Amino acid sequence: MTPQIATNDQDTRADTSLENLLSAQADSEMIDASEDSSDAEGVDHTGPTRHAELVAEMNDEPLPQDTNISPEDDEAAAFEGTSFQELNVQSLLRDFLHALYAMEGLGQHQGTGVMCQNQSSGLVRILDANGIFTYRVFQCLCPDGLSVPLQFMQMTLFPATYEKVKTAVTFKALKLSQLHNFGGKESVWDFYEVIRRWTNNVNPLAVPLCNAIGVKVIYPQFRRTKLLWGALRMVMRSGHLELAIPRGGLVVGCPTCPAPGVNLPENWMDEPLARLKYSSMLAIDGNFHLQRNNKGIGKDAPLTGNSGFWVDDGELEDYIVGKGAKVEDHERSLKASCSSFKAGDPSRWAQKSGKSVSGVAMVSCGRHSFIQPNGTVDLDKGERFAYVDVAFASVLRQQHPQQRHIHTYDIGCKYGIKFQERVTRSLLGPEVETDAIARGSLPSDVLIAPSDFPPDFCIKVPSWHVLGHTLPCVLANNLRYTPLVGRTAGEGVETIWAVMNAHQYATREMTHGHRRDALTDVFNDYNWKKLCGEGTSNWETYYLSLGLINLLLDKARRVTAAYFVALQMLESKRAELRSIEESIGEERVKMLTGEAAKRSNEQYAAQVAKGPSRANVLLALKKAEDEETLSRMEDHSSVGWPENQRSGALFLSNAMELEDLQYQLRNRNLDEFIAEGTGGADKRRTQHLRSLDALRRRCEEHLSALAIVCPSLPAALITRSQDPTSQDLYLPSQFARSERHAYGLDELATKEGELRVGNAHDHISALKDALGLRSLLVQVKKTHSRGHTQNTRSEASIKRAAQVVKRHKHGYQRNWRAMAKLGVTADDGSPAAGLQELRDSDVRNLKDFLENREYGNQSEELPWIWRSVGKVVSPGASVAEVQEAIENWEHEVLRLSWVHARAARDRWWEERVLLYEELRRIGATFGYHAVSWGGKRPPSHLPLQVRNGFRAYVLKKAAVFQTLGKEARTKFEELEPDDGGSESNMAPVGAQLEPRLETIGEEAVSGSIGMEVDDAY
Repeated sequence: MTPQIATNDQDTRADTSLENLLSAQADSEMIDASEDSSDAEGVDHTGPTRHAELVAEMNDEPLPQDTNISPEDDEAAAFEGTSFQELNVQSLLRDFLHALYAMEGLGQHQGTGVMCQNQSSGLVRILDANGIFTYRVFQCLCPDGLSVPLQFMQMTLFPATYEKVKTAVTFKALKLSQLHNFGGKESVWDFYEVIRRWTNNVNPLAVPLCNAIGVKVIYPQFRRTKLLWGALRMVMRSGHLELAIPRGGLVVGCPTCPAPGVNLPENWMDEPLARLKYSSMLAIDGNFHLQRNNKGIGKDAPLTGNSGFWVDDGELEDYIVGKGAKVEDHERSLKASCSSFKAGDPSRWAQKSGKSVSGVAMVSCGRHSFIQPNGTVDLDKGERFAYVDVAFASVLRQQHPQQRHIHTYDIGCKYGIKFQERVTRSLLGPEVETDAIARGSLPSDVLIAPSDFPPDFCIKVPSWHVLGHTLPCVLANNLRYTPLVGRTAGEGVETIWAVMNAHQYATREMTHGHRRDALTDVFNDYNWKKLCGEGTSNWETYYLSLGLINLLLDKARRVTAAYFVALQMLESKRAELRSIEESIGEERVKMLTGEAAKRSNEQYAAQVAKGPSRANVLLALKKAEDEETLSRMEDHSSVGWPENQRSGALFLSNAMELEDLQYQLRNRNLDEFIAEGTGGADKRRTQHLRSLDALRRRCEEHLSALAIVCPSLPAALITRSQDPTSQDLYLPSQFARSERHAYGLDELATKEGELRVGNAHDHISALKDALGLRSLLVQVKKTHSRGHTQNTRSEASIKRAAQVVKRHKHGYQRNWRAMAKLGVTADDGSPAAGLQELRDSDVRNLKDFLENREYGNQSEELPWIWRSVGKVVSPGASVAEVQEAIENWEHEVLRLSWVHARAARDRWWEERVLLYEELRRIGATFGYHAVSWGGKRPPSHLPLQVRNGFRAYVLKKAAVFQTLGKEARTKFEELEPDDGGSESNMAPVGAQLEPRLETIGEEAVSGSIGMEVDDAY
């Protein structure tokens, strides 16, 4: 019999939403749940079992009159949660779970609504989205009827207690609280405050808050209800009827990653391009925002146990006890000179004061940024290898060992050393290891069985972070130097932190288990939104720039958009490579191809001596800054690495990069830019506007950082220009010495001077490259170009090289002027030794100088750029030596330009193949889930209403996946099929074809070094 609600005589407020409560049906949407939770105040935690404690909580006993509730002591009395697998009152929660399923079938079977003769009534406080009210509820007490709590569930009310129900929360309020948490990062306390004010905004204290004002507390009940509701909804969304859930069973998985048995053909290992199409790509990263304050209480177990995103705490403890010291010794033995990242640096392991958790390490898929099941671990102090080992190995165990494994980590160059040995070998002795494997288990300090470790395995460094590593490390670990990875950056896990960091304030005061459950729900919501294709807006600007308006109107998903981008970029890189090869002739192409096949990764770095680069100077300055910070921490007995610390060296380096981008856009001839491109004038104009908008955003970011790095700089001096290409950057070199001293910029000015020297060397090196290539292209055009088509392409290549010459000439002159203002001298032995003022007469190629018979003339010297920096030609060299130097230099410039252009073409071809296969897999995964959900059947022993509700729910989920799968398959059928893996002049699988270290973005075909303006965005 359905219980009845009557308005309490004392409550004179009308509430129309509650009148509809009797006929409300369960929402068909799959909305994620979770939030703040804790235990009820006044609960006796000294009982012998968890069962007794939970019963005490659920009896909703009156609270002491001196108890006050506030956000600060939200978890003063911890909720003694236990995982589903260990809960002593599984039947209680199972009843709630079955009631939730039964709500899904209310459209098929409703109560009669007739008042029961065997009834009782009582006042119940109800928290709804429209306020907090008190109602008289009539309950059916028939022996064969539903229990009182389940009667409340039938009315879409979630009871706060199991016996003597006095407080309930509407499903609507619980779901609204979830969405506020996911969208607005709002805590339960904040949501409760809103509802309290919504109930009475004139006198909010009259609404139940705390016993200090003599009113019954309901905030703890709401908090506890939210915890149970969130956990049960996660179980329900995963399609389980029981609470024994396997590891990772609650996680919304990635539909795009290759999964044998789900979205791969049966003979996938026989596919010729299996190492490209079916590679497992994971990304690892740490974060120190999702902290937890030390509450001074023990750890409570999360309700979700090991079924979500977190590692097994028992496995982590066994590994740390068995191998922690050994792994730490290995970690300390590794040199930290490769990068200045915090990860893997033992000097930064100090635990932060008052924190029981200093951060988390997470594993996501490298291309799609889905958070992986059982791949997140709490860090107690620093990003130590042992903790990351457990998270990474937990995910690796779920991958197929016969797949190619290529993963990324900011410090992959160090972390990958002995990783296989750490996770597969036991320190307990060979006998223990052999016995454990014979019994079908593993020693406690072994994470992966040796036979299950993938044979094709490597760890690289993500594309952005690798720029902070040394040149040898870049050559060995850069994804841009790795074949069969497409345009994978490996940086997707960084985008996750941008969303998750905002949840730190709502979770840092929670208990251990509560925080795990709350973040599990948040992680699941993040994965679910990505699965449904949300985030397409990130591509909208690029759609417009490509003229793909029809994709926007058709709500194209991310992978579809990326595929069309790859198509365009592939055609562009093919055309650029074709232009170079037609310009230099078939014989030279064969020579370069043979030479590239014999060389390994060092072929991507110039084989000519250079001065100190800006990247090298930045690395040294950043390391010095970190050492200074450590010294300051030791002097002041500081604990933990400072948060939100800004690097002055990095700020200046980014500003110099911004100067170059401003120059490129300021001097761009829009008519020529439109004429040079493909795809129509409108598309090129949109690209130009997009570049200007991106530059404007970067200028705003720079000015925001300026206020932090230069706090003494008067705000009145800083003006914002409407034109981003003319925006002043307010670097120390723009101020007089007296002004720099007055504004506290002396130290920053010294760093700028050092970086300016490195930047000047970069521009000189790139200038010589461009001069040599321009001269060579002119010569090749005269010798080999025949016909209108070849001549047109050759002229376009020469014009691009000339533009790069001009760009780097002005770049050097800009840095030289800044050096002069900062007082930097080019004395012998200094980093600036050999640098001089650059005149137009110095910007000449060696061959031109020699052909004009100027060499040997006593009144004319070789341009200083050829004899001072890099020493291409020694002073006093003979004509024959100069000629030989010219030939060697031209060959080096040509080799670098060709190998970079070919690598860019190959990576985009691989990306196109990958995206085509990924879109096919998305449709296959959704189809698999549709069939899997549609085939779920409830056990026959369950009540009919529960069985009907379960079937209604799983059929709705099946329909959702069927719709998503149909859309994905439709998009896939619209794509142009890939070319079967054939690509003319494709490099062998083992070849290493990538841009060199100095390239950020795609290197121009003209051979320039540095960031091209359109590659920066």
